[in-house]
Amino acid sequence: MPSIEKSEIKSRIDSLIKIISEHDYNYYVLDNPIIEDYDYDLLLKELEKLEEEHPELKRKDSPTGRVGGRALEKFENFKHPFKMLSLSNAMKEDEFNEFYNRIVKEMDRDLFNAPVFTCEHKFDGLAIELIYEDGILGSASTRGNGEIGELITPNAKTIRSIPLRLKGQYPRFLAVYGEVLMFKSDFERLNLEREENGEAVFANPRNAAAGSLRQLDPAISSRRNLRFYAYGVRSYPSDRILDPIDSHYERLCYLRDAGFPVNENMKRTGRLADVIEYHRKWEETRASVPYDIDGVVIKIDSIDFQNRLGFDARSPKWAIAWKFKPAMASTVLRNVEFSVGRQGTITPTAVFDTVTLAGAKISRATLHNFDEIDRLGIMIGDTIIVERSGEVIPKVISVDLSKRITGKKIEPPQTCPACSSRVVRYGAEVAFRCANPECPAQITGKLRHFVSRNCYNIEGLGEEIIGRFFELGFLKTYADIFRLAGRRQAILELERFGEKSVLKLLRSIELSKNVEYWRFINALGIDYVGEESSRLLAAHFYPLEVLMEAGEEDLMKVQGVGGIIAKSLSDYFKNHGNRVIIHEIIESGVVIIYPDQDRERIRESAITGKKVVFTGRAESFTREEFSALVRQNGGIPSDSVSRSADYLVAGENPGSKLDRARALGVKILDENEFLELLK
Repeated sequence: MPSIEKSEIKSRIDSLIKIISEHDYNYYVLDNPIIEDYDYDLLLKELEKLEEEHPELKRKDSPTGRVGGRALEKFENFKHPFKMLSLSNAMKEDEFNEFYNRIVKEMDRDLFNAPVFTCEHKFDGLAIELIYEDGILGSASTRGNGEIGELITPNAKTIRSIPLRLKGQYPRFLAVYGEVLMFKSDFERLNLEREENGEAVFANPRNAAAGSLRQLDPAISSRRNLRFYAYGVRSYPSDRILDPIDSHYERLCYLRDAGFPVNENMKRTGRLADVIEYHRKWEETRASVPYDIDGVVIKIDSIDFQNRLGFDARSPKWAIAWKFKPAMASTVLRNVEFSVGRQGTITPTAVFDTVTLAGAKISRATLHNFDEIDRLGIMIGDTIIVERSGEVIPKVISVDLSKRITGKKIEPPQTCPACSSRVVRYGAEVAFRCANPECPAQITGKLRHFVSRNCYNIEGLGEEIIGRFFELGFLKTYADIFRLAGRRQAILELERFGEKSVLKLLRSIELSKNVEYWRFINALGIDYVGEESSRLLAAHFYPLEVLMEAGEEDLMKVQGVGGIIAKSLSDYFKNHGNRVIIHEIIESGVVIIYPDQDRERIRESAITGKKVVFTGRAESFTREEFSALVRQNGGIPSDSVSRSADYLVAGENPGSKLDRARALGVKILDENEFLELLK
């Protein structure tokens, strides 16, 4: 090929990258597209074709790199160049005023007349760090513990609002901080797709964004329509581009000019009244925002004064997150419906006039059990107060007795709503249960548990499909799941089952046959034996035959396995029918993967042998990661606060567990104190 022709091709590639990047900026940053999607796609296809024909000319900042590369085996750790600390919280106006008064007191009045603040939305997403070297995106990482995060660069590149090359002038090294989130509309669309595919839905947009960004396969991330908003920037000292900008607000404007979306609703002000009004406005109108916010962030605007104030061990002294109160609404209780769980437990659910809380329409909320109904003193026809705490789970928190005219008492059902068998209450148990072990609701509930994420983790077998297969007689026992391959043709003849979806389901079932030992135990659905108990048992009683023959005394020697769990296990394995179930599962081709004891060796720490409970939300770990961290350090993770708990780790929006821990005298740690304890 003549060199001039190659030069022309390179010139065209450079031109296409510049044009496409400009269109990305107009669309994702300025929200002002100037080209139709069809024309944009033509440009992208032309670039892809040229790069395919001339791979040696492909640039690092090419927009074709956004579609995602090969799947990773795991995420690598990444040490942040600057610590990513979390913000202190103010839950009430008094707490914000304390922050404000401290700032005023510490200010040098010779230089400042009054503090100037920048106010921004507190995004409810996942914080990440982007590193640019010579204007090119080099790495992206999650916050992690503030010092070390996970490297998620391929996934971050799939987010089109993250520029691959900076615009204008830029330092040689630039660290940009911001939030990855999912718009409410995209969240609803994603959950609808997952429901149709029989997959578990996400609880809220934050979980969806975090789960999508931390996919090992970037191609999955690329399909989730994630967004990024920048809220901070740092560079090495003596930088001629960034150093002269002494205003946080102006630095955000610089980031916008460099190609990043920033919060268009940010406000700079020197008046305390304006800050308070900013918080009030967005607390009242948060439902109108296209993404979830759970408060506002208030920062000192002067970078010089930020540096003078500095940091404490956990957070900057110059910023605070002023949280919103939980969304509450008054409505009328119209009915109480009863559902049946896999253990036969009858759960009451409140049905009320629809209300909108934090942007979501709510018409139902669990009442947990009949002790809770008695505690609330609730009756059908009552005016009730419903709260959506943490923007996630709706619950009934109180009854407005002043509006009660007449009410109908809520009585436990005498017969099971699923099979009409008698309902019983055993001893001092809180729960009412269906006494029929052949109850369809119990069977389908056990099947759903069996295929769930912490058991066999079979994608495509959701609640609706399990119910349908049960009615058709395809599924009655656990072993029937592994026999579905023999019903392939019958499934293909059903409505909404195409070749591709059936193949995906059968492949997921086949892959699940190699199952970790603790998951095998957990999937059996033994009374009082959950994930943590299953992990403890798997670590001490293997192979399976040893566990099946263990007596109650042997079982109780394991710290964390009490008398109730030991008796339940012993009774389960003594039952001939249960042994037949286990035999059928093994005969279906299931292979148990036993733990590698050397690889899973637990280290001694300050929480070894201690029961540790977590509540709220943390910056450094998810609930699953918290449990893994506790286990790795010899502790016992628990979901409930009781007198036997040694520690409660309280994150943001801790809820009622914090009050109960205080009442019981359980030692309370915040997120950073917990991490320090492990060190």
